[in-house]
Amino acid sequence: MTQSETFLGRKQFGTNNTWRKCTKSLRRNRLILSLYLLILCFFKASEAFVFLSEGHQHHQQQQHHQRNSISRRQPFIHATSSEQIIMKSSSVDDAVVGKKGDELEDAYENEDADDSNSNNNSNDPKEIFHVFASFLRSQQSLLISQLEELDDSNQKFSYDAWGSFLGEDKDDIEEKLKNGGSGGITRVIQNGKVIEKGACSLTLIQNGKLTAERARSITGRQGNDAVDIKEGDTFSAAALSIVLHTRSPMVPTFRSDVRIFMVQTCTSQKEEKEGDNPQTKTLAWFGGGADLTPYYLFDEDISSFHKKYQTLCDSYFSETNDTDNDENDTDANIFTYSKMKNECDRYFYLPARSEHRGTGGIFFDDMSATNKTLAFVQGVANTWLPSWRPIVEKRHPIPYTDQQRNWQLLRRGRYLEFNLLYDRGVKFGLANANPRVEGVMVSAPPLIAWEYNHAIEPGSEEHRLMQILKNPKEWI
Repeated sequence: MTQSETFLGRKQFGTNNTWRKCTKSLRRNRLILSLYLLILCFFKASEAFVFLSEGHQHHQQQQHHQRNSISRRQPFIHATSSEQIIMKSSSVDDAVVGKKGDELEDAYENEDADDSNSNNNSNDPKEIFHVFASFLRSQQSLLISQLEELDDSNQKFSYDAWGSFLGEDKDDIEEKLKNGGSGGITRVIQNGKVIEKGACSLTLIQNGKLTAERARSITGRQGNDAVDIKEGDTFSAAALSIVLHTRSPMVPTFRSDVRIFMVQTCTSQKEEKEGDNPQTKTLAWFGGGADLTPYYLFDEDISSFHKKYQTLCDSYFSETNDTDNDENDTDANIFTYSKMKNECDRYFYLPARSEHRGTGGIFFDDMSATNKTLAFVQGVANTWLPSWRPIVEKRHPIPYTDQQRNWQLLRRGRYLEFNLLYDRGVKFGLANANPRVEGVMVSAPPLIAWEYNHAIEPGSEEHRLMQILKNPKEWI
């Protein structure tokens, strides 16, 4: 400090003691101020740390929800013997776009609840319908390829698409299911070497309305007072059917189909009268089967055919060891091989003739759609060609006479009689307002014969066949 500054300071503050007191007071005040600022900074830093910690924890929680959500939305893969069918599950991503903070977390919590409910209800009819319809489309393509190889001729299956299967995306059944489209694909081969006429038809119907007659038919077969299926209820259906009329009378005609029927309805009127609020229910059932119509009997062929389906049925609905069946699984006691074999004999019967159409196989209807029955019905479709192809390869080379060919045409007449008079599928198809007659009648034989009062020689192979058709036997 310069001398002038010292002089001016002293002059302003007076004596040396006064100057020293003022200087000491200023130093003490600066120290107090510094301590105050230091404490203030400490508290501010602590608040910032807590804020950042809470924000980081909230961010981690959101990431945790997102990871769980993403893992749950991985595609569900259902394996079949021919290929894998991939079906995507539902997502709430679109519903939470634009939400922040607590709203976003609430959305994921709601998703957790929804997923918990869906996991507890793995037998969702809509999901099963979707998976099964996709399976049918792939199975049709596989069957066509295998049958063209078996026929070994220049004839190929035609391709007749209708409804929503017309257009550039005709093969994209996932798109049809998503958009609620209805339609089908009819594939037909004619004048083949092995197959004189064959048809493999895929049908998909969505969001149809039940007629009063159809509703009564379903309710009558179900016999369940808790479900009131009525006219106007929404239904969906998907089916794959195959009919193969062979050129040689030594090879039996093969018929088979698998199908699913789903209906959305309300709880019974009884509950509504008692004051309970009626709720919408979605129910689904499988149906299908496979059977032979021979013209000449080779017992070992019929037995082998039945044995394949018995093995399949026993792997899902065992009748040899009832203790292994879940007592809550009613299907285990209803859909055994023996019962489905008897149902096939009962269904394919011409009461006016007092004879059965063929030597049967299995037939089932009104089978509740679950993951277990889904696998079984897929197994039925996968057994079609393995059960019939060995017969073709063994019997097609056998020469035959004109008389044997004529007998085949006469028996085909019985086949057509059954279709027109008794078959539920044909009657249902023709009852529509604008039926696709060609598609409905595609199962008809290419050539038939009716002969008035045809006489069969006693003790002949034709006579032996008729004895079996009038009195079905156990083949295994």
